[in-house]
Amino acid sequence: MSHKDKKKEMKDQKKWIHCDKKTAAAAILVTAAMFLAVGLAVLGEGADGLLFVLAILLSLCAGLFVLVPVKAGRIASALMYLLLPFLAFFALEHYTHVLSDLDPLIIVLNLLFFYLLYGLCALLFGSVRLGFGVATLVPMLFGLANYYVVSFRGSPIVPWDFLSLGTAMSVADNYSFALTWKTALVVIGFLWIILVASKSDVRFRRKGTRLFGTAIYAVLLCVYLLAIQKSTVQSFFGMDTTLFTLNVLYRNNGIAAAFLGNLRFLNIEQPDGYSPQRVQEIAAAYAGGDALTGEAETTDGTNNTVDGTDAGQAAETVGALPDNAEMPNIIVIMDEAFSDLSVWGDFATSEEVMPFFKEMQQEAVGGELYVSVKGGNTANTEYELLTGDTMGFLPVGSIPYQQYIKGDMPSLASYLKTLGYGTLAIHPYNRSGWDRDVVYDYFGFDEFLDVTDFSNPIRMRGYVSDLSAFDKIIEKCQQKEDGERLFVFEVTMQNHGGYSRATPDFDSYLKLPEVTNKTTSVLATEKYLTLMNETDCALERLCVWMREQEEPYLVLMLGDHQPSDYITNVIQRICGVKSDESLDYLQQGYRVPFLIWGNKGLEHQYYDGISVNYLGGILMEQAGLPLTGYQQFLKQLMEAFPVVNGNVYRDREGTFHSYGDGREEELLNEYRILQYNHLVDEKHRKDAFFGS
Repeated sequence: MSHKDKKKEMKDQKKWIHCDKKTAAAAILVTAAMFLAVGLAVLGEGADGLLFVLAILLSLCAGLFVLVPVKAGRIASALMYLLLPFLAFFALEHYTHVLSDLDPLIIVLNLLFFYLLYGLCALLFGSVRLGFGVATLVPMLFGLANYYVVSFRGSPIVPWDFLSLGTAMSVADNYSFALTWKTALVVIGFLWIILVASKSDVRFRRKGTRLFGTAIYAVLLCVYLLAIQKSTVQSFFGMDTTLFTLNVLYRNNGIAAAFLGNLRFLNIEQPDGYSPQRVQEIAAAYAGGDALTGEAETTDGTNNTVDGTDAGQAAETVGALPDNAEMPNIIVIMDEAFSDLSVWGDFATSEEVMPFFKEMQQEAVGGELYVSVKGGNTANTEYELLTGDTMGFLPVGSIPYQQYIKGDMPSLASYLKTLGYGTLAIHPYNRSGWDRDVVYDYFGFDEFLDVTDFSNPIRMRGYVSDLSAFDKIIEKCQQKEDGERLFVFEVTMQNHGGYSRATPDFDSYLKLPEVTNKTTSVLATEKYLTLMNETDCALERLCVWMREQEEPYLVLMLGDHQPSDYITNVIQRICGVKSDESLDYLQQGYRVPFLIWGNKGLEHQYYDGISVNYLGGILMEQAGLPLTGYQQFLKQLMEAFPVVNGNVYRDREGTFHSYGDGREEELLNEYRILQYNHLVDEKHRKDAFFGS
């Protein structure tokens, strides 16, 4: 070998072992990111021997791969375009399920999006390296966020969740962000896709070609987004359109296609047969509607003619208090994640979980609610209670507080205000959560107290305790003028999710003696049950104070939803419950208890399964106050359909039905029409009918 050849060989060797500071930093950063995923997996599932070694090797090899000075030309980059979008799609699906769950046409539908995304990003950024890297980050970060959302609340991300980012971030520090080994390897796989793409040196330097290509891909992507929301396209590809079980929907349609297909539900569709005149016709059968003003002769849904004179007389009765009306102070407590998990079956605990609450249910007015949410989205239960509307006519996973309420809207608060009540909302956390600071004003609340209005409260797991939350109610009642009547609506925080996280300000004392293997989920369940007992004690203290008062008080307490699946799964295992996809089984996860108690006594009643939208009218009846026209309509509706929630409706025979199964009756369609007028058609809203 000549001296010149030896010199060239030495130069080539140095080229393979030498790297600049920037490349070395990139290698360290990539390895550190993968080590972070490994660490979160160890935190979540322990150091599984084989998977731990595999993850460490992949992480170390990734750092070395960054240092290798190879470049991919046009042919290799073209192969990347064929391969990397498919690998990204494969990895995204494996966050929460597997590719084998998907039918071939569904796989094609999802892949179309990935190829369009990668092509658009490459042209938009002018290079394959940067464009493919950004395109890979999109499913990587979205899938990881979706994984955590499913873990925390039991259902996947939907488009309108992005309106709730502020609320989600405000409670994020109370959750554990550990990973499973499967998820950690998916993250590492995504990072490897980015590394492979980083080796491309293909750039799009001609501005004309680049702009033209970007425009073509952008148009194709827009066409894709519009098409995937069309029922004809969804039918052609065999997409699952059953919105009730979102986890199944995402499993059957693929995460990308399912999410993008749900974009069509950002707006509320006008019901069949809707018109302001039709609203007036329906309202005419019930006292309190704007229709009942003597303007015209109308006909109700039962073919009974209501002329203008009778209608006007009926209208005069709404908002007019009976001569003997006591007008009790009304306290509504929506207690965070408050539920009775014995709905899943009998299980032993070291002491009774909620003895006072259950005793009062049997003495006063109580029952079981079928709510629309599970594990989160408290604001939707609030919405149904305060308005009488149902989530059943709105897109699954939507948040009316953030999506649809844009101005003053008749509510339970605004109606009680017309009867002379002062209206107060209390939430011992950030006032901006779920846009409550705006919505409560739209609903007619005079005042809204948040966590800043609590001075040195007792805290549990960092949240204001129910004891302190209920004491705030007592404080405000003591401060009011004699004879003044107060409506208080409080949403608590003590029992918020994140039960597996250890905190110095709370210890569990209620135990599950049947379970000897105290796993993380079992310990979290014992913590949850302990919190339920703390709430029970706080409620008893509040009721004891009210018993001592001369003025009448009426308390409605309900849970907003059951806790997340990792809590209820423990109880299901103890009770030997076998899961299935029947409506009866699925609705068990949406059952929560409620209680209406008065310090002057109430006749015992028990409602064995109703939905939240009916509670406002029931509360008004127990208070001896007149119902709005809407509440009168709902009272009649409840006889035919005791449950109309965000998932199903239930007939008087006790059978659950899915929406759109062809069995819905005219009365439900009338409800749809009234709700659309109440929530959407502000210009033609019959305000008096709804209580404003």
